Amino acid sequence: MSDLLEASAPAVAWVGLLGVVVGSALSILGIWLTNRANTKQLNIQLDYEKSTNSNLRKKEKLEELYVLIDKWLGAIFSDYLRLTLVMRGEIDYNQYLDQTIESGNQNNVDFSRLGMIVDIYGHELQSSYKTIIDARSELNDISIAHKRAYKNGDIDGSKYLKPYMDASIKIEELAELFKKEIAVYAKNV
Repeated sequence: MSDLLEASAPAVAWVGLLGVVVGSALSILGIWLTNRANTKQLNIQLDYEKSTNSNLRKKEKLEELYVLIDKWLGAIFSDYLRLTLVMRGEIDYNQYLDQTIESGNQNNVDFSRLGMIVDIYGHELQSSYKTIIDARSELNDISIAHKRAYKNGDIDGSKYLKPYMDASIKIEELAELFKKEIAVYAKNV
């Protein structure tokens, strides 16, 4: 009987050892699966937070763009009113320039920031923005033609008045449409 106990003791020890090994392996597998699931969940959460932060930043920049466009329009139309006074002969070009310099100190519109925000945060708005820039170029061309004529002694700017007014109205209409487009885009971000 003692031989039987001696032979069975090592078998029991092996079974016990095997149980510990299997238990340890299952524990390690369980920990690995839990860590894997936690890592997946954390990645999903981080992606969501990144997306949310990105959308919030984009929305803030589009809101800033809306305000900058509004300020820019104000600056354009204040200049428009002064230049039409020159075209009508109510003030001379030097008075216009003095008023422009004075208002330039008050109206700080960072035009390059407008373009930057459109390029970085609102690439879907670029075609509308380009249309406004093209309209602004038309307005500038009329203004430059009037300035040349004025410098050459032709102080009657009445022939420039109607095209200048039409170009200004076109910019205003395009800018208002652009602001609406910005608002819709910002709401959908």
